[in-house]
Amino acid sequence: MEKDKKEIRPITNLLGLAIFDSQRLEYTIAFMMLLVNNELNFTSREHDEKINNYMLNLSKKTLGTLISQLKKLINVSDGFSERLEEALDARNYLTHRFFNHQVENLLTVIGRKEALELVKEKRELLYQCNFFLDPFVQALIKLRGFTPEMFTDKVSEKYEHEE
Repeated sequence: MEKDKKEIRPITNLLGLAIFDSQRLEYTIAFMMLLVNNELNFTSREHDEKINNYMLNLSKKTLGTLISQLKKLINVSDGFSERLEEALDARNYLTHRFFNHQVENLLTVIGRKEALELVKEKRELLYQCNFFLDPFVQALIKLRGFTPEMFTDKVSEKYEHEE
């Protein structure tokens, strides 16, 4: 059994990174939704709990639901929508169908190489979608009258106090 685990470890390691990229994508979309929510005031301490609750609520939603809700909140181009849908398809394949579709490939060296390439391809879609969204996040931050550093400094400050 240990040999089997060792032989698929490159695949499972990359799958783990792809899941991380998926969750990062979910957070980015939720953050974009937070930024376009004009009911929340980021400079008011009184809104801190509302902001935390808003993000907590969004963190319970699936990537597909987040994408749908984002598209209802902001008008996006067809190309923008296609990038999100492509990433969603990649995430859903890796999360829900990969092992069912690749179980036989995992039994042979050549099959494992093919499966690894497939994971790389799907993960790249997720990674590129995160990269694609970054300029939009930066623009939304600026539209709210902030700099990206203000958010990163706030997060750093929060976690440094928890240690």
